[in-house]
Amino acid sequence: MGEQGDGPRRGEPGRRPTRVERDGTPRRELAHWLRATLTELGEPTLDTILARFPDDVRLSRSALAKALRGETFPDLPLVRAVLRAAGADDDEVESWSVYWAHLHVLETRRRTGEAVTATPPPWAAEATPEPPAPAPVAPAPVPVPAPSRRRVPVALVAVVSLLVGAGLALATVALTTWSGPREPAAATILDPVTTTVPKTFRMGGNYNGLPDGTLLWATTFDFGTGRFFPQDKPCVTRADETFDCGQYYLGRQFDPDTARYRIDLFFADAGASNALLQYQIDKGGPDGPNPGMAQLPAGTTIIGTRTYTRS
Repeated sequence: MGEQGDGPRRGEPGRRPTRVERDGTPRRELAHWLRATLTELGEPTLDTILARFPDDVRLSRSALAKALRGETFPDLPLVRAVLRAAGADDDEVESWSVYWAHLHVLETRRRTGEAVTATPPPWAAEATPEPPAPAPVAPAPVPVPAPSRRRVPVALVAVVSLLVGAGLALATVALTTWSGPREPAAATILDPVTTTVPKTFRMGGNYNGLPDGTLLWATTFDFGTGRFFPQDKPCVTRADETFDCGQYYLGRQFDPDTARYRIDLFFADAGASNALLQYQIDKGGPDGPNPGMAQLPAGTTIIGTRTYTRS
């Protein structure tokens, strides 16, 4: 499944994983750019990364090596732990969290048999090198200081890339394809059909008008506490304007079976999606305490709702 090579075994103490062969799949694209980031951070070995992991993160060397070879798609807490262990700053980690969410949606689609092609992260655009300046004609040229090796913050590169890309896309639409006001975003839950449901069920439906650069999420609103309990990952959206939120858990474990809840469907921009993923990390994942959110983060817009009663 992984690439073969004639060099030393990958994942040995002190060894670094071999180069990742990109094939357009989300797991290989994630591994390639994660390796590129680690190279910028000094290319620490597997043992160095594992030794710097926080106490609450447990991972074998072989599992880490497989993730860095693109043989598995790692969870977000693992990616963040690897980056922090390698010395990444907060901006880099947060930018990677948003990129991971994008690749995770594509990986989920790929596992259902859909053909997907992953794209590089926003900060991966390579700048065209400028031609060398002509030598100064002067008897005593002023020495030119060596270029700084300080890396541009990943978040800044990501923001600039996104703004440039958005500007070009908007210009193209305005000049060639604009045909009137955009259809307002909306989403409808079609499955389950009944409004009385068990604690867990599979949820899906259709949507339209989802703004570019946003992800579709679902959250439970608890009338009793007045708080939102977002799902642990975005819903999968397809080209035919259907969505699948996977296995949905309505309410909390010990809530009464007669409790009523409202499920809200909403889209979230990159910043809001990152805040929702961070909430899942802070609460310890699906099995951690779930205090809920007093309000959804800025950058979210509710586009569909439906009320359910647990049976």
